[in-house]
Amino acid sequence: MITGATGFIGSRLLERLVRDGIQGQPVHVVAIARHPETLPDALRGQVECHGLDLAEAPLDAIVAACGQGAIVYHLAANASVAGGKAAARSNVRATERLIEALRGCAPKRVVYASSIGAVDRAPDDPCTEPLDESAPAHPLTRYGASKLEGERLVAASGLPFSIVRPTWVYGPHMRADSHLRVFLDMVRAGKLASRINFAGRVSVVHVDDLCDALLLAGLHEAALGQTFFVTDNEPVSLGTLFHELGEITGQSAGAIPLPALLASPARALRRWLPLSVQCLNSDVLMATSARLGALGFAPRVARRRGLVELARSTAPMGDRWIVTGAASGIGRALATMLHAAGHAVVAVDYDAAGLEALRQECPGTIPVHADLATGNGRALVARAIDDGPLAGLVNCAGIGARGDVRDVPESTQSRVLAVNIEALADASTRAVRRMAQQKSGGTLVNVASSAALQPLPGMAAYAASKAFVLSYSEALAEELAESAVRVITVCPGGTDTGFQASSGVKRVEGEQLMPASAVAARMLAAIRRGRSTTVLMGGRTHAMALMARALPRQVLVRLWGRLMGKLR
Repeated sequence: MITGATGFIGSRLLERLVRDGIQGQPVHVVAIARHPETLPDALRGQVECHGLDLAEAPLDAIVAACGQGAIVYHLAANASVAGGKAAARSNVRATERLIEALRGCAPKRVVYASSIGAVDRAPDDPCTEPLDESAPAHPLTRYGASKLEGERLVAASGLPFSIVRPTWVYGPHMRADSHLRVFLDMVRAGKLASRINFAGRVSVVHVDDLCDALLLAGLHEAALGQTFFVTDNEPVSLGTLFHELGEITGQSAGAIPLPALLASPARALRRWLPLSVQCLNSDVLMATSARLGALGFAPRVARRRGLVELARSTAPMGDRWIVTGAASGIGRALATMLHAAGHAVVAVDYDAAGLEALRQECPGTIPVHADLATGNGRALVARAIDDGPLAGLVNCAGIGARGDVRDVPESTQSRVLAVNIEALADASTRAVRRMAQQKSGGTLVNVASSAALQPLPGMAAYAASKAFVLSYSEALAEELAESAVRVITVCPGGTDTGFQASSGVKRVEGEQLMPASAVAARMLAAIRRGRSTTVLMGGRTHAMALMARALPRQVLVRLWGRLMGKLR
């Protein structure tokens, strides 16, 4: 039996029990909620629903819903931190009446969903160690106090029980006014606070992992009469959360350090500050689930995957995009951002393992394993382009090879030209023709390089291939200027990807390379502006463009020949 069955956690647990049963066996599920009609029709038809307000419903109606010998998951709650009468009503009064109804129903176990807020931190706690079940309770909000009272009621009821204290729970369909969902909205809106690298750490847990914990607490013999914190056991600073959400959504976040002149006094004055301010610089809401781990609990959802899922679940459904070179580097970062923005992403790459890793992080992504140096690989891309309406194509796949033309194998040079020129031109032509027939048009994004701006002795074929991409793409942009098709040409400077290692390029000691996510974010911003453009990224790229215009061609080539010989 689940109370609060239409809520964020309750509905997720309900879906799990209907789909998987318990230990592989189907179960009869009773759902109690104030408005069970909000459950999806398909789900409502598979469970026994009772529309009850536990704080007010007649006791005999609650008894009838509870039945006999149930495992009861009491998840119904008012989660407003402000608390007050609503929290007392939903978190205390409703729990009292449920316990009263269950006394004659012989439940196998009552699993009470409490909160880390029932404990929080004592004023003299230095907040240097994660909370565990031995920590004294000192709730800092009326919500936390109401959950602590609920714990006491359950523990004193005489019924078989387990108490679960989730940390920050996140996932699809979480409340819009709840922690990580608020953070996500702040990052998307570019709020100043989201740009700050706050040092305070919190513990989080994905809703699916919490469901695992709830089921374990309801079934394991050793969980009887015990209380458990539930977390993914990877405490994370608020600044890191902002930064990760920024990487996923293509926004700058969590990068500005908070001056020590502000952070240190804030920690010293913690006990007198509101909880929301305490958490910015102190590890107030950090806990460990070691006790539950001893019973076999092991979180399965990686935080980044969970944050991507959260972002996608809050975005409008988008259109279909194809990204080549999507298994790593810039392509991987942009494919993730497009997926998180709600788009259907077709990911093309030669790296099958990288594609699978992307698919795990971004479920629903369609992987296309293709070697673009071959006709068969290019045919797979053509098939993907023709597969339906297409909002955009991003040609991010590219390879290079360092070496003198006398030393680089002909087959290697042929692959560089085939991937960087033939595959890109074939896909661009096919995609542009398709998008030109669509009323909505579409966007073609071709990734060139700062290497396109001048010849590079030592990487002659690579630089020439990227010069082709730059010239070709800018020409396409002019040809399509009167159409609804936009062409974006991107020339990034040195970027921290696997390109240097795979192409044999040396990394200069102390060299500052752009993060792939930063380049992808600039690309996404250009896509959203909705017009054809050429984007030069990085100070070095702008300097190279200036040199290419200012220096005589012969001098430029000699200069780069010497630089490549010494540095690369």
